[in-house]
Amino acid sequence: MKKGFKGIGIFLATLIIVALSVMLYANYSNYTYDKDKTVKYLTKNAETKSRTWCAWYVMRALNAGGCPAYLLPAYGYSWLLPQMDFVEVSKKNYTPQKGDIIVFPAVGKHIWGHIQMWNGRQWISDFKQRNMIPAKAYHKTNWKIYRHT
Repeated sequence: MKKGFKGIGIFLATLIIVALSVMLYANYSNYTYDKDKTVKYLTKNAETKSRTWCAWYVMRALNAGGCPAYLLPAYGYSWLLPQMDFVEVSKKNYTPQKGDIIVFPAVGKHIWGHIQMWNGRQWISDFKQRNMIPAKAYHKTNWKIYRHT
């Protein structure tokens, strides 16, 4: 194993252990979610261009709004969001609502997937996006839209 990859392997193993621990002990039934606080936090902290930390920024915004989210690869939120009372929304005739979240799966160079939120005017992840689908690679993937109930 190359020197640089050993540190990454240890980091990923630690991240997985922490995530599994939180999944086992997290209480998703007793929290109050404020989507306005969430989108305000995300909008205020968004960068002008991608830093490739979409999951970190969205997780922090969810925490600011009261959701007990934790750091996962972006694609992992397809599992986590339904645990926190988010429901999947149909793409047919879709009109975004403030607080909607899209989760894109891993594809090609985008090994962690992508996650973003609609703030009422635009899609934001770790940066203010120009489009709903942030990269050509995601056009033909099975991405999902979630909304808090």
